[in-house]
Amino acid sequence: MTLSLHARLGIAAGAILIAFLGLAGIALERAFREAAEKATEERLQAYIYTLLATFEIDPGGRVTMETRRLDRRFSTPGSGLYGFIFLYDEVLWQSPSALGISVPSVRLSGGRRFFTRLDGSPSLWVLYQGITWETERGHPVPLVIAVATDAATLVAEVNDFRRTLWVWLGGLGVLLLGTQIAILRWSLKPLRTIAGDLSAIEAGRKQRLEGRYPRELQRLAANLNALLHSERAHLTRYRNTLADLAHSLKTPLAVLRGLEREALPADARRTLADQVARMQRLVDYQLQKAAAQGAASPLRSVRLRPVLERICASLDKVYRDKGVTLTLDCDAELRLPLDEGDLYELLGNLLDNAYKWCRHRVRVAADASGGEIRLCIEDDGHGIPPQMRQAVLERGVRADQSTHGHGIGLAVVNELVRLHGGTLRYHASPWSGAGWEIRLPVSS
Repeated sequence: MTLSLHARLGIAAGAILIAFLGLAGIALERAFREAAEKATEERLQAYIYTLLATFEIDPGGRVTMETRRLDRRFSTPGSGLYGFIFLYDEVLWQSPSALGISVPSVRLSGGRRFFTRLDGSPSLWVLYQGITWETERGHPVPLVIAVATDAATLVAEVNDFRRTLWVWLGGLGVLLLGTQIAILRWSLKPLRTIAGDLSAIEAGRKQRLEGRYPRELQRLAANLNALLHSERAHLTRYRNTLADLAHSLKTPLAVLRGLEREALPADARRTLADQVARMQRLVDYQLQKAAAQGAASPLRSVRLRPVLERICASLDKVYRDKGVTLTLDCDAELRLPLDEGDLYELLGNLLDNAYKWCRHRVRVAADASGGEIRLCIEDDGHGIPPQMRQAVLERGVRADQSTHGHGIGLAVVNELVRLHGGTLRYHASPWSGAGWEIRLPVSS
């Protein structure tokens, strides 16, 4: 099942939106977690400064703390805020709130600090600050002050933020998806309009596409109008061709009617046969002319080499006894601005003549340069006498009157080439045979 343009664009836009919002959510959540951890570290640093301002060490090495200046949570067991003072691995002081809770000591030089998370029961965020304390006698004492807080508080904050974030992103995603669908419908409306106009043309309510379309669709509308004009012109030409055919048959039919009333001696029978043959040539020419005029569409192009190969393969079988050597000099991707039926008609006539009149060699060459396509078909036959080269392009004229045919093949080729804005010229081949050169504009 082929998805519509609306479905394809909707699925693509939805997938991109989900991916973008998902990545944005992950990035925002990570940024919030890092910001919360940084804020926790700075808050613990402030508590360390408070401890530094409120404790003293007496000459006996005991720590005295002015607890009334501390945060009340340092005095409440299980409050989630804990303080410690270390001298190497010895705990000189711990807050009453740290009852039953211990943190490992670390060694830090003065001014250094260390922030870490300790997993356990409970899980803690701990900030260590190294200081150098001078006694009354001026001796430096390396101390480490540690302040810890329950990690559960930070985890709860992050979880709350995560829930709020994804709820808002989900709502935003639904809103944006709805907006995208509305934009897609609005953007694709011109396509629905042009489809409706084509349906109106099919139903006969309109003659051409005349709506105001976006710039991207104006070329399409112009090409479709050109195609419609070409098809209508084809119908007109076909009707005119039938009228020409009827007019062309008037005189031969009048002669036949006259002969019907008389006896038919030998001369009359010859006259009758000549007129019947003339009528046959006229019928064949006019019908092939109608076919040639009907397909000059500016929207079509056909790869040349596959058509050449198919026609030559058929002719190789027809003229197998001659053992024709074929040379094809044509790029596989070269395209001609012709309808496939016209191309078969054109190449079929020229190649059939080349195979018919050659001794053993036929050459086909094609190339594109300078805004035009050049196609050359040559053989090693006897060629066409100079006095006949222009005449063979006229209907009913054959270079060799002894062969069967009506002399309209080259006329049809000339008509096809002319209808597509090209030229057909005769030249002598390198083997003194016939050579036909066709030049067509790249966009006819």
